[in-house]
Amino acid sequence: MPFLDDREFRRRLERLAAWWRGGLADGPLVQVIVPPDRETAERLSRKHQPPAGDAEKLFRWWADPAVVIPRVEEALEARTYLGDVWPHHFVNLGPGALAAFMGCRSVPQATTVWQEPLIGRWDAAPELVLHEDNPWWLAARELTRASIRASRGRWLTSFTDIGGAMDITSYFRTPERLCMDLVECPDNVRRSEEAVLKAWFQVYDRLYPQLLAASGGSCGWIGLWYPGRTYPLQCDFSCMISPEMFREHGLPFLERQAAGLDNAIYHLDGPGAVRHLDAICEVPHIRAIQWVPGAGTSHAVADWLDLYRRILDHGRGVLLYCTEDDLDLVFDRLDVDRLILGIGARDLAEGERIMARIDRLRRGRKRVQ
Repeated sequence: MPFLDDREFRRRLERLAAWWRGGLADGPLVQVIVPPDRETAERLSRKHQPPAGDAEKLFRWWADPAVVIPRVEEALEARTYLGDVWPHHFVNLGPGALAAFMGCRSVPQATTVWQEPLIGRWDAAPELVLHEDNPWWLAARELTRASIRASRGRWLTSFTDIGGAMDITSYFRTPERLCMDLVECPDNVRRSEEAVLKAWFQVYDRLYPQLLAASGGSCGWIGLWYPGRTYPLQCDFSCMISPEMFREHGLPFLERQAAGLDNAIYHLDGPGAVRHLDAICEVPHIRAIQWVPGAGTSHAVADWLDLYRRILDHGRGVLLYCTEDDLDLVFDRLDVDRLILGIGARDLAEGERIMARIDRLRRGRKRVQ
């Protein structure tokens, strides 16, 4: 399918900006991305097969603009974007790529990039800094530039995934060791988080001007653009610690990250993270929550209505994922002006049917109960 024209692209960005301001009166925002037809999907899959077992070729698969950008462009053009969504290139170098930029050995595979632990013993830890000559950091910079050049305004380019202070520290040590460190040597953990936060802002501030010049704002891997400084914040490691320990070790760094942004969405991942919701919503610049139930957990909206209401009661917007069958419940029980709905569609006919149903529900807005 052709990319969105400039006017429609800008209209959708303006609707999202209004949502961030709390000024959307015909919500919810809706994101329906229709995948390519089967023949196109199979053709692209055959054309862009990741290499097997060759570390250098796998590095190029993830990091070389000459390999990545044509693959991204064809994939984005093959989809259809309905509602309030747009083509979006997440500069993907694996989860928490900042760990690599700071010295972790990255192991590229066909579907992801793993980070090997960096610190065996704290008394033998290397200096925790951003390594300007790290090949993955060089790749992040060049991929960002190349994506913006190639897009010619047809898609948004995102920050790469630079994670959060505790999550990156868990990559340095492994999550199991970090749990023990928080009890046995918490000062070492704090020093690592300080170093990560410094490097985090070095990376952010280096990439942000390019994204701002290209789109008038920025976005992270979730794809939510804002006309200023934004990023999806997270602390997935929080699932492994108590609320008291999160307030002591996670929340202060989260607050400092958020204070360096204009607006942020928080990636709340899994039932184990829900116990920290009240603390997270104390952070002023976190204006929205993306809820991801996680593997092995119900994804039905009905099972998480109380959570969505808690988030809304905190004055935060919600990015939630649902199906067509959930729509009546969503419109009946939640404040849809503060929602972004991510809805999957198998084909264009289904996508258009979903959009028509949402239009009917908007016209007959029901009272939130």
